[in-house]
Amino acid sequence: MNFKDKYGPWALVTGASGGIGYALADELASLGLNVVTIARSAEALTAQKQEIEAKYGVKVNPLALDVAAPSFPAEVLQATAGLDIGLVVPNAGTIEVGDFAKSDAAANKRLIAVNVEHPVMLANAFASRLVARGRGGIVLLSSTFGYQGVPYLANYAAGKAFILAFGEALHVELKRFGVDVTVLSPGLTRTSMSEGLPLDLGKLPIRSESAAAVARFGVSRLGRTASAAPGILNNIFIFFNRLSPRILPVALFGFLVRRAFRPDARGSLLIGPQ
Repeated sequence: MNFKDKYGPWALVTGASGGIGYALADELASLGLNVVTIARSAEALTAQKQEIEAKYGVKVNPLALDVAAPSFPAEVLQATAGLDIGLVVPNAGTIEVGDFAKSDAAANKRLIAVNVEHPVMLANAFASRLVARGRGGIVLLSSTFGYQGVPYLANYAAGKAFILAFGEALHVELKRFGVDVTVLSPGLTRTSMSEGLPLDLGKLPIRSESAAAVARFGVSRLGRTASAAPGILNNIFIFFNRLSPRILPVALFGFLVRRAFRPDARGSLLIGPQ
């Protein structure tokens, strides 16, 4: 069975108007899938629709929705009720950086909704559809930061760790029904979100990759592995991380992240005393 037959005719990608989400929508369309694209900006989604449809001759159904809204999962289900969706990619994510003790409660709640709660709700809602079809897939987005606690990104890293464990479990649960689940764990990726971080990324021992390369890699691993991280250095890091006592990488990244904060951003990022 080819990719389109197994995972088509429709894919759904959240956070699709930029970065990895945009690249994933483009990659799936290049493989012949129609795509439901979801993001907040109707203007960006319209431009994306025109570009993808012109390039690949597929259909694009843009939905301008706020992924952080409590009603988001229900709105997605209602809007896609008439579509035969075979691949679900809850890609949308957000990040909060800084001293957790001084962080904003609303921002923490929003991060958990976007990065954890709503991906789980979408996976839950579509899993039964995919099982009934006897084929299909789910691609969940974690991070290399999901393999350990990361000081100053505590909520973000914890959420990505949840998604990693959740997706690995679903990989086993749903495989027997013909449904593939893979967790994609990108490292540093050149997107507007990473570029907007208040960090001197050159001070971190990581290499950046393009969103297109990450998307191609993630799609290529679907149906092959429970989880996958692009890049040799990322995989070396993950390997040694799993072998070492857990506190060591946590302490190391605490030091590295704190060192990488730009001096002009410390106040606004709620970093505590030196």
